Amino acid sequence: MRGTLTRPATTPDWLLNTLTALLYCAAAWLGERALMLELGMDNVLWPQPALALVAMLLLGARVWPGVLLGALLAEGWRWSGQIPGAEWLAPTLGTATGILVQTLVGTWLVRRHIGPGHPLDSFGRCLLFCLIVAASTLLGTLIAVSTLYLAGLTPERMLLARSGLWWLSNASGTLLFGSLLLNLHHHGWPRLAREAWYELLAYFGTVALLTASIFVWWHPTMDTTYPLDMLVLPLVAWAAFRFSSREVSLALLLITMLALWGTRHGGGPYLGFSAYSTLIILQTYVGILSVVALCVAALMSEQRRIKRELGRQQEQLEQQVRIRTLALEQSHAEVVALSRVDSVTGIANRRSFEESLDGEWRRARRLGAPLGMLMIDIDYFKLYNDHYGHVSGDYCLREVAQAIRSSVRRPQDLVARYGGEEIVCLLPDTAEDGVAFVGEAVLEAVRDLQLPHAGSSVAAIVTISIGGATVQPREVVDSRQLIEAADRELYRAKQQGRNRLVIAGRNGDAAEGGR
Repeated sequence: MRGTLTRPATTPDWLLNTLTALLYCAAAWLGERALMLELGMDNVLWPQPALALVAMLLLGARVWPGVLLGALLAEGWRWSGQIPGAEWLAPTLGTATGILVQTLVGTWLVRRHIGPGHPLDSFGRCLLFCLIVAASTLLGTLIAVSTLYLAGLTPERMLLARSGLWWLSNASGTLLFGSLLLNLHHHGWPRLAREAWYELLAYFGTVALLTASIFVWWHPTMDTTYPLDMLVLPLVAWAAFRFSSREVSLALLLITMLALWGTRHGGGPYLGFSAYSTLIILQTYVGILSVVALCVAALMSEQRRIKRELGRQQEQLEQQVRIRTLALEQSHAEVVALSRVDSVTGIANRRSFEESLDGEWRRARRLGAPLGMLMIDIDYFKLYNDHYGHVSGDYCLREVAQAIRSSVRRPQDLVARYGGEEIVCLLPDTAEDGVAFVGEAVLEAVRDLQLPHAGSSVAAIVTISIGGATVQPREVVDSRQLIEAADRELYRAKQQGRNRLVIAGRNGDAAEGGR
């Protein structure tokens, strides 16, 4: 996981401290070679405190001996070449102690007030990180300069100038190189599309060209000294808007190196000043540019993260809305389905029957097809309820309805409860023979239930009477005529002794068995 670097269990502390000390010395050596304005002057920037702070943040307090050892070696090598005898020990110890103290204090402040993770990924955290770097490096600089003063190596009149120079070198270097190392650690190697790589190369080429034009190729006179160094700010904003803080840190490093190289070789807008003033101006420029660039990059990074989070939340909300909509549609479909189903028998109710009759009537009229119907009534159902109770009566009604529905095989046929114990079968595209065939199957299915009926004078089991009819919708006016015809035949079936099927236009024969 990026943002957290843990030491492997097999890596001993002495190895980490040794590597930290060696890297610290290498950074100090490179600073002496590449970041010095003139020979014999102080460095414009100190990269080694940045390495110490980043090592402490990523590896923990276990590497403080490595930081101290690296500082002692680097400062001892530096001061031993400037001060003869053993007097170089005092500034070496003082400067190394200042570096260690500022690193420990800076690490503690970052962890306490910023917390884990990347300290440059939001505007507030980045601004607080800059303030912590400024405060901790000021503390380390004061310790180092006080040691030089107590050792008699810095006169009192030079205390303020030396402190300002060292603090700017320390703070600007820590901010520039520390942000670069942290960004590289947390963002890693860029994974961009080909077009993005082209834009990135074009960006760094533009930065190099403009910076070289200002600090290398331009040699102003007293009348042409303009603040052209501020022209790099739009380029930094470009990186902040289009890329991450990693690219911003790399652009700052490129600008700093070109500005330092150009100023060292007599170019740029800082000519005409003394070497000391030029050093101060260059340090201040790098420090201010770093703070502004890093804060803008952090602000844009925070906005992109908020935008991604809002997009993710919007997507989740839309998904929840889709799920709720689907659930509502399903619930609505279930409600509609339940509103069309009789709760007692589980078959279609009268409303569903009337809607289906209307649709099938219009379809049969359009196609010239016949429309058949069975009107079914349970024989002596009131006596059944009186003898067995209404709970058993509901059970009987449900069993009879299910038996009738199982006998009606075609998908377009409808079995519905018409009212009370009356059940109707709507048979589209069915002539008299088809109606008779279905009626006989229904009659036999109910007999096969063998439900006892002690109150029936027809049979010892539950039986039904059926009236059937079929019409040509093109020849009649209203669908009610079909219902009336089926009901009329049902009345004839009851008059003829029940437990039988009577169809309009045919003789109703009594059903065999069970009478």
